[in-house]
Amino acid sequence: MGSNVVVEVAGGALGHLSLARDRLAFLEARWSRFRPHSDISRLNAAQGESIVVDLSTITLLDAMVQGFTLTDGSFDPTLLVPIVRLGYGASVHDPSAVTELPRGVQPRGFVRGLVVDANEQTVRLPPGTALDAGAIGKGLAADMVAEMLLDSGATGAMVNVGGDVRVIGDGPYDGAWRVHVDAALQPNVNAMVLELRSGGLGSSGALRRSWLTPDGLPAHHLLDPASGEPLPGGFEAPVHATVLAGSAMHAEVHATMALVRGAATALPRLQQDGLGARLVYGSGQSYTNTAWDLTVGQSTID
Repeated sequence: MGSNVVVEVAGGALGHLSLARDRLAFLEARWSRFRPHSDISRLNAAQGESIVVDLSTITLLDAMVQGFTLTDGSFDPTLLVPIVRLGYGASVHDPSAVTELPRGVQPRGFVRGLVVDANEQTVRLPPGTALDAGAIGKGLAADMVAEMLLDSGATGAMVNVGGDVRVIGDGPYDGAWRVHVDAALQPNVNAMVLELRSGGLGSSGALRRSWLTPDGLPAHHLLDPASGEPLPGGFEAPVHATVLAGSAMHAEVHATMALVRGAATALPRLQQDGLGARLVYGSGQSYTNTAWDLTVGQSTID
């Protein structure tokens, strides 16, 4: 998934770590756009034809539709064409693994047009639509692996996939888990460690993955769904968002929404939904909502 992974297990055994590693590899093989035989790559290539996919992929597709709906389109998993054309067509870990864009794919697709038959395990994408599991895949994988570890006998688990974290069950710190909050790669912003007892933390940042376009212009992986262009950076723009939610998947899609909409719009909306959020701008200034302040006030570790 192009990310570092950290798994901590309470009340388990070494076999649980192997179980987590194998499950993450399984999900990567089915969700990666860089693998031609993954479910996502086959679905993109099918362009309107139904194909059989793994049940985990149906869960992912349902999460994509949920994320799009909950954020009013600020999270959009159909922006594969613009991100490839901007220069992110090859895997950062294996440059030979290149995303192939099928003919007729549009810059922005229609994720709500997915047709899923869970009984037959078949899925059909609307013609012109191509999907990128991207960040939502990381958050959902963290959720699925953490829940699997608990179901397999562990008393608790923390799974961190590239900054998207799910904690579940009893943690080692009086029942809680210690989660490091990304400092947005800004030297003048203090990192923090939170104690969480359950739920998810999602982080998204414009500084985490960047490159030069074929035209030599700077670009990053966070796109404005309306334009298909990278979100603006600089002193007055948000460069990193962290959201607390009931799951890592929900936290991740709302972190994307926060970057797209900015503090003035996103923080009240997230507060209304009961989600704590922190936005860091290029200037180093950070903004939070009340739900975040209450959580951090109760759980920050000095």
